[in-house]
Amino acid sequence: MTPLAAILAAALLAPPEPSVASVARDVSIVRSEGSSRVEFTVSWPNSWRNERNHDAAWIVLRGPDARRGPLRLASTGHAATGKIEAAIETSDDGLGVFVSPESSHRGDVEWRLSLALAEEAPESVTPWCVGMVFIPGGAFELGDDDPIALRFGAFHRVDEKGAAAGPLRIESEAEVRVGAGRGALAYRVDEDGYRGDGKGPIPAAFPKGTRPFYVMKHELTQGAYAAFLNALPAEWRKRRATLDLKGEEIETCSIALDGDRFVARAPERPCNFVSWDDTCALSDWLALRPITEFEFEKAARGPKRPMPGDYPWGTASRDDFARHVQASRDLAASGAAAEAALSDARRAHLGASFYWVMDLAGSVWERVVSAGHPAGRAFRGTHGDGVLSKYGLATNEDWPKTAADGSTAPGVGYRGGVEYWKPATKDDPTNPQSPTALRTYAGWGGAERYKTYSARAGRSAPSASAAD
Repeated sequence: MTPLAAILAAALLAPPEPSVASVARDVSIVRSEGSSRVEFTVSWPNSWRNERNHDAAWIVLRGPDARRGPLRLASTGHAATGKIEAAIETSDDGLGVFVSPESSHRGDVEWRLSLALAEEAPESVTPWCVGMVFIPGGAFELGDDDPIALRFGAFHRVDEKGAAAGPLRIESEAEVRVGAGRGALAYRVDEDGYRGDGKGPIPAAFPKGTRPFYVMKHELTQGAYAAFLNALPAEWRKRRATLDLKGEEIETCSIALDGDRFVARAPERPCNFVSWDDTCALSDWLALRPITEFEFEKAARGPKRPMPGDYPWGTASRDDFARHVQASRDLAASGAAAEAALSDARRAHLGASFYWVMDLAGSVWERVVSAGHPAGRAFRGTHGDGVLSKYGLATNEDWPKTAADGSTAPGVGYRGGVEYWKPATKDDPTNPQSPTALRTYAGWGGAERYKTYSARAGRSAPSASAAD
């Protein structure tokens, strides 16, 4: 791997503030008596573990052959050394580990990790690190009864007369009734189908957010996506590359070819011009998965709706919001918007969710798996295995697929709103940020690359976490 490629790989999923990525460096392979270990240093600032939840780095190890999946990890035998103790959780499928502070902490972290392999190590290994946030299991309130939210498709439960009766409490992963009947889930359907078909039920296998899961702390960044492109074989790279873009704001995509390598002139900038196929390929490559719109609301709001018309930061106001999108599509990252200052008292300044997930409202659209289409409701939450198809596509059968013309992916939806630099109106309350429950385009499966389309992935927590 060239020095440039190593830097880009280490910076994978760098958030929108300089120097806050989960970074892996100083990689070495230790072989002894038929076993292999991979050792490296991982670090990131502004980490935390508190009574509510914690952040983490999701780490997968990949060898030089891009066509095979991540290296299989042993279920035990991992170690970490550093100034504070680290918790290391191996995924049930052995494709990666979550690393996080083991006890109460707020601040920078750095550990020397030693990960035991369940297979022989190849000649070189690259750790790919993704900044994540842990979303605990448990019940939560889905939807809103705010009149504006209802107008734009917010979920709600219905009474015996079919009228909106407030948010629906989701207490388990059991099937959810949709439509008529007291206690059923409903939402207003528009004639264009942007909010979904209003049908159901929503099967038990559809991830609803009551089981613990992880979600990326930040949206995909341009440096991260350039690193991904550089790791792919040439024939896949051509299909996933954000080159020859058309339309407005193409200059905001800083990814370009430098010789035969992709570079991002603005590596911390949220990555726009990402298609649904791009999102799924990256998620599969990293052994992650898309998240559902139920999980989006859980990650944004926490266990209880704070008030009608709430944003992810817990108020129904944008007055204190400071994390504004610049004309370049960079996010403000200093002063009141500096992540090092994040606390519950300052969530509204940074746009942080109840669990401190960043930028779930505004910036660029959040693509999610929709409950408003049969292809979305068929989603079972399977994880990628890191092996792409011969065309560089994700291979999970339950993930929504892009149609033949490339324009739509039935079963995909959009949440969170986006910055279009125009005032919010009664007909478009999703600009520049959308209240948590609004589903203005939650049933519309736009799949193309566009100036405001990005990516964020997640992963179900290991069974040990789910049992806690």
